[in-house]
Amino acid sequence: MTEREIDPRHEMKRGLWWMGAATLAMRLLDVGGSLLVLQFLAPAEVGLAALAWSIAVAIEAFNGLGVGQVVVRQRELSHGELSGLFWFCTLLGAAAVAVMGGVAPFLAVFYADWRLYPMVLVSATKLIFVGAALVPLQLLTRDLHFKTAGAVQTLATLGEAVTKVVLVVAGFGAWGLVLANVARGLFLCLALWRLAPFRPALVAPDASTRRAVAFGFRTALASIIYHVYRNLDFLLIGRFLGLRVLGIYQTAFQLGMTPLEIVLQLVNRVQYPIYARLREQPAALLQAFNRSARSLLLILGPVAALLCFASTDLLALIGGGKWLPAVPLIQVLVWASLLRGISQLFPQLYNATGRPGFSVVDALFTGATLVSGFALALWLAPEGEGAQWVAWVWLLTYPLPLAAHFWMARQCSPVRPGPMLRGLVAPAVGIGLVALVLAIGSLARPYLPSPILSLALLVLLTIGTWAGWLRGVLHVGWGDLLPKKSG
Repeated sequence: MTEREIDPRHEMKRGLWWMGAATLAMRLLDVGGSLLVLQFLAPAEVGLAALAWSIAVAIEAFNGLGVGQVVVRQRELSHGELSGLFWFCTLLGAAAVAVMGGVAPFLAVFYADWRLYPMVLVSATKLIFVGAALVPLQLLTRDLHFKTAGAVQTLATLGEAVTKVVLVVAGFGAWGLVLANVARGLFLCLALWRLAPFRPALVAPDASTRRAVAFGFRTALASIIYHVYRNLDFLLIGRFLGLRVLGIYQTAFQLGMTPLEIVLQLVNRVQYPIYARLREQPAALLQAFNRSARSLLLILGPVAALLCFASTDLLALIGGGKWLPAVPLIQVLVWASLLRGISQLFPQLYNATGRPGFSVVDALFTGATLVSGFALALWLAPEGEGAQWVAWVWLLTYPLPLAAHFWMARQCSPVRPGPMLRGLVAPAVGIGLVALVLAIGSLARPYLPSPILSLALLVLLTIGTWAGWLRGVLHVGWGDLLPKKSG
């Protein structure tokens, strides 16, 4: 099968199944480990670790300066050119660590907590590992080797989860979370060295590297802006509301947005190389994009509804109820994740069709909207409600970026809002039905002897209602949520 002759439905389904299994395994390991260690940590400890790695994640956005997008798009790169890109990304990671070494003292002064200084430095060392992993991982994605890519990332997450649990149980506190985050980068490199075929040659970055970085930076700019504003809520809450509130907010964000991260990470990893190959086939590109949006909503919607109503029972089982203040935040963030998920499908479309500038416009517009909202929320919110207001910002601002996306998509692709939204009506109605059933089912909570029974009831209601909607209205089964091979 040639590059232009790929069957997008088959490749999408194959990628979604392999990457879906891997991503689900990764997130279950991640969330399971996080929920377990919450038994041993105070909210302030989680807040301190979240502050340290949020700063590092913002810097991680510079990883490779768009080299990953170049590797996926430009299949003609030689082994020597790929090796030059590998060493560039690795050295860039080392340079980022040096920069963080200079910035860390000022951050510690800004947050009035010198424990942050060594934590930021250690968190930053992950940048070397993720830089070294970028080229071989993107080569697996480019060549549609989803099985190997999924195995590599699952192994890395398993290593992180085990490290996190062992260190926290051993009494390392916030340091356990920071060191586990760094360990993920190390395990990622080790897994790639064992499973990926790429071995870099000892060559220096040259003119071809500079050309690739110059092209890639245009696509990376949007990602850089995104990661900066994506972490500003953590940084602002940590500065103005304190570490305990940040710990509660971080826990709520992790649980409320985790389903989105699972599905979006999965869909984006699979769809970009397919979009890149279909960029000269408008009809096939349109179908692939609309299927991505539909798959995201069908998978994410019922999980969001379940978390909205079951988070009370889930957090009641952890840490003696000390995490229950996160429940109202989760109940807002899960619905924000639906709008955010649809919105974040578009940048991959822009990059694949050669319009990365639109991704930059989106990042600037969405970032300005969210950051302005965060600032207003923290300024205007009554005492004790700042984190709740920040959560509402996520929900209320995303309709504006979505409107901008539909306008920009018309300029570079066949995607139109009318047909796409009509295809999402039936899933949206089904999600509303699940939410209604769960709202009624949650009324039984006071009459049940344990949160475990209440949680089990809500899970069964979600599965039964969603399965009935899929069969009775959409006429599909669980196995049909993802695209099928045509012909």
